[in-house]
Amino acid sequence: MWQQRTASRITKSLNAFWEGVERSPGEHQASYELTHYALRQAGFEELARRQYQHYLEAHTELLTEAAEAADIEWAVPVPVLARYLNAVLDGITLNWLVDRNSQHSREVLRLTAEHLMALVGKKAVADRMS
Repeated sequence: MWQQRTASRITKSLNAFWEGVERSPGEHQASYELTHYALRQAGFEELARRQYQHYLEAHTELLTEAAEAADIEWAVPVPVLARYLNAVLDGITLNWLVDRNSQHSREVLRLTAEHLMALVGKKAVADRMS
């Protein structure tokens, strides 16, 4: 039961993010362009850092809330897991902006949710079974 609730919460969050990508591709493309511009311009690097720090904070919050709601713990430190999630979402978004293959992108999101579920800590799994 806890697995289903956790998987559902993660899947809903990933799908909500993805719907936003497909609905507003121009915003995501502009975001990449502005990030790269900021990194190339002396004195503007901090803007890109703050942008990605915001993403990491949002992913940390999602993972923490999912764990608390299901009474589980992650086998990987949440800051590392948040960075992993950010890298996957960043990569899939850029891939989709290039090829617009929504079917494959949604499959990657499904795989990502499955992978996250595989990273539930063993102690939490043992506790839930007893």
